[in-house]
Amino acid sequence: MARENQGLQITLIVFVMLTIVLGVMTYLFYRRYEEAAIKAKTNANEASREAQLASKNEDDANELKRLIGVAPTEKVDDITTLSKEDMKKYGQSYPEEARYYRLLLEKMQKTIEEKNAELSDAKNDIRRRDDLYAVREKNTDPKIKQFQDASVKASQDLTDERSKFKGEVERKNEEGTRLHENLQNSRKDAAEQIAKVEAKLQKTDSLASKRGTIIDDLTIKIESFEKGKIDAPDGEVLWTNQREGTVWINLGRADTLKRQVTFSVYPSDNTNLTVSDKKGSIEITHILGEHLAEARVLDDQIGDPIVPGDKIHTVLWSAGKKRHFALAGLIDIDGDGRSDLDMVINIIRLNGGEIDCYISDKGENKNEMVGKITVNTNALIQGEAPTEKGDPAQLAAFTKIQTDADILRTPKMQLGDLLQRMGWKNLSPVVRYGRGANPNDFRAKPDDGVPRKSTGNVSDLYQKRNPPKRAPSGGMYHRF
Repeated sequence: MARENQGLQITLIVFVMLTIVLGVMTYLFYRRYEEAAIKAKTNANEASREAQLASKNEDDANELKRLIGVAPTEKVDDITTLSKEDMKKYGQSYPEEARYYRLLLEKMQKTIEEKNAELSDAKNDIRRRDDLYAVREKNTDPKIKQFQDASVKASQDLTDERSKFKGEVERKNEEGTRLHENLQNSRKDAAEQIAKVEAKLQKTDSLASKRGTIIDDLTIKIESFEKGKIDAPDGEVLWTNQREGTVWINLGRADTLKRQVTFSVYPSDNTNLTVSDKKGSIEITHILGEHLAEARVLDDQIGDPIVPGDKIHTVLWSAGKKRHFALAGLIDIDGDGRSDLDMVINIIRLNGGEIDCYISDKGENKNEMVGKITVNTNALIQGEAPTEKGDPAQLAAFTKIQTDADILRTPKMQLGDLLQRMGWKNLSPVVRYGRGANPNDFRAKPDDGVPRKSTGNVSDLYQKRNPPKRAPSGGMYHRF
């Protein structure tokens, strides 16, 4: 019960202090002392009534806990711990055995009395200020009347402006209604025009779709036709001279054949050259007639030599027509890791082909696309593709060529396949050593100039051959 009385006393003291402070603040910030005194007295009476009701309330303990700043469910041990902390914080000037709320309240009471004395002085000062305020209020009344008149006039002006604004708003609303009607009419007309355009567009799309289907069918047929021409033999071997490494073929001046064109040689019984292995290659050295030319053997096989009837083929040349090519990627034909773009371009042009597009590897246009792929391009020759770590311009040019080829459905061919099918032979191969070496480069080969010895078994292919017959007119073939 003593603790509860102490808590009640603390509560009463706190409320009294709040009342005094509230009164001081009221006297300082409000101009009329009488109103402040009434409010202070009212607050004191309300605090007293609340204190009396609190003492009679059955929830005394909970209310006290709330007043001292703890939750109603707080345990006594926790409150005791909190009290010790408060005493340690606010009662350090007292001995350890005297640290409890009563002495602390006495100290607060003393403080309150001192504040009451200060409050009394403050009241006297407020009363004096009130007298001064009354004098000033009397002198201020004419000015207040002037301000009130100005306020009335401003209010009238505001009413007039509002009336003008309302009229302007009504006029704008009428104008907006008229514009809205015009907009609706315009939308209706636009919708009708759009419907007509969409009908025409739908008809056009239908026609374009039909034409696209026809174009696709024609493209497939053209691709099939062109593919057949590229993969078909260009001619055949008429006669051979194994000792001198010379052959004669059935192509000549009338076929627009030129010197230095190279052909791959395939067995006579092969019709699909794309799946056949070549048995050798030849290079045209002389044009002898309308459909006759002499060529030297670039390479052949001892066990399967070139014989009459063998088919010859190259992808770079076609009778009476130039073939067009595009190049992309690293064009390296000798395996040294360096670009042989100029050499391949010269080889293609030497064999009667045309270069429509390639990626430059030097000069101001390095890594840029030169020319473009067209519908007349017969094939895209692909070298080693650039990596993402390489030059971005080179990668962009390579991607552009690949995309254009896909759009135009241009056939694609690897560089090695091109060299194999055109009969090209590297006369100065690069021999690599170390991890990247090719075992075939180190196989035993006969010395140059040393005749090969026969095993005694002579193939039927090695038989006596006669030179070409005379021309029908009786004249001899002439070399050009």
